[in-house]
Amino acid sequence: PNMYKIAGEQTPFVMHVAARALATHALSIFGDHRDVMSVRSTGFALLSSHNVQQAADMAAIAHAATLRARVPFLHFFDGFRTSHEESRLIRIEDEVLREMIPDELVLENRNRGMTPSKPTVRGTAQNPDVYFQGREASNSLYTAVPGIVQDMMDKFASLTGREYHLVDYIGDENAENVIVAMGSACETIEETLPYLPTNVGLLKVHLYRPFPTDAFLAA
Repeated sequence: PNMYKIAGEQTPFVMHVAARALATHALSIFGDHRDVMSVRSTGFALLSSHNVQQAADMAAIAHAATLRARVPFLHFFDGFRTSHEESRLIRIEDEVLREMIPDELVLENRNRGMTPSKPTVRGTAQNPDVYFQGREASNSLYTAVPGIVQDMMDKFASLTGREYHLVDYIGDENAENVIVAMGSACETIEETLPYLPTNVGLLKVHLYRPFPTDAFLAA
């Protein structure tokens, strides 16, 4: 419920999640995104990392994007397959983070905080006609998210040399069969592609919600 409220009040926020299967008849900690998929309707943007380096990089991109978009982000990566992997990574320097997350955006967010010196009304009760208009008015925020995230990815690339896109395509340009994947599976599939028939490709999805339709088609 708090996630719906955070999104509804247009609060910049990032939650980092090591994705895993939901416990049902048994406990499982591997290879599943059902916990992430269960929050698709909350209004959070969903951003996926596929390896340890990306988990660090996408964290910075998510924080920069949420301050500009005023849409909260859930940044996720595979539990254990990525979260507990021992891997070398390039640390993001403080100077890069300052460029990605300028003080003015942080101060703007703080100034929107609740304080007795600037009283505001939140958490009202509304009838359906007014409530629906408010929900429709938020659509413009979500329409802008893919462009904002790609802008932050481009800025990150200019600062670090590590380039990302909302979706990345690997494989045959004329592929008849395309695998669409998120998470650590992308690494395995990409390494396997050279040994598969030439008519196979891979679409690696980073921004899952809101789904970047234009970027997906372009890829």
